[in-house]
Amino acid sequence: MESMWLDSSRPLRPDDEPRRLHILLVDDDERCLESLESILAPDGHDLFFATRGLEAVECARALKGKKVPLDLSILDFNMPDLNGIATFRKLIVEFPRVEGIFISGEESKELENEVKLAGGRALVRKPLDIASVRTVVSEFAATRRRIN
Repeated sequence: MESMWLDSSRPLRPDDEPRRLHILLVDDDERCLESLESILAPDGHDLFFATRGLEAVECARALKGKKVPLDLSILDFNMPDLNGIATFRKLIVEFPRVEGIFISGEESKELENEVKLAGGRALVRKPLDIASVRTVVSEFAATRRRIN
């Protein structure tokens, strides 16, 4: 159903409480953005939204100007102006340490390879599964906590 490549150096322990992240959500389907918000907001993450790739880049620049960090981007692969990969490449110019989780309704080895080559941390299939999204983000947050 989904592809996940998060690779932590050790298994999570109960005391590895995930930290609050600054996450940019990018999808041209506003219902998907609402779903992601309902999944992630209860965990206390700071969420920012964009419905297009170029809008996401503008949002990242505005955050950078306000000295707000950006830890993670969750990007739809197929969008009208820039696809998720192109958007992610522009985001890392503004925030070199930002990570990317990609979401897509497509399922193919080519897509998985493209996401891996771009440095994506995970590929999650649509329709979104609450447990899968929460798991991927929690594992990322725990990993990020250990290295910060």
